[in-house]
Amino acid sequence: MSKKSKIIICLFVVAAILFCIIQFGIIPADREKQAEYARNQTDALTHDITGIADYKSPFIGNASNIGNLFWNLPLNNVDMKFEINSETCALTVNYLDTVWNIGEEKVQRDLIYNSVAAMAAIENLSGITYNFYGESYSYSRKQIEEVFGSPLSELLDQEKWSNEVQDKLNSADFVGQFFS
Repeated sequence: MSKKSKIIICLFVVAAILFCIIQFGIIPADREKQAEYARNQTDALTHDITGIADYKSPFIGNASNIGNLFWNLPLNNVDMKFEINSETCALTVNYLDTVWNIGEEKVQRDLIYNSVAAMAAIENLSGITYNFYGESYSYSRKQIEEVFGSPLSELLDQEKWSNEVQDKLNSADFVGQFFS
């Protein structure tokens, strides 16, 4: 066997080994990381707030922006429709499911999270009403600012968000104050 043939065979073996490492090691691990990240984005306690940075706006009027914002917040895996009241700068999010199907504790945590995030990202959003089949919840900017401070936009830093919003949502008493 010639030296040239040995080099070709060695290169082929190295290429085959690298292909297997990439195909059966790196790609599946990367897919698992992406799937885990996507799962984390559906829960207020693990959501990455930096994902909504592109949807910051001084005004509520852009329906596309509102949709994209909420599709990047917890409960994004539940079908929803939006109604914008441009006169009062209020938003209604109609979820096409029941609280019971999703889980009451999760819904309560996620609604507080989504309200703070939406009001921090959209400066003139005055209030949000969330409708589920059979139940409805409403939050005003004043109510959210009384608990989280003003201006809410200052909370959008990842570390501050984690300390000031997410950590508090671990407490059932804290969450309960919004639903009593």
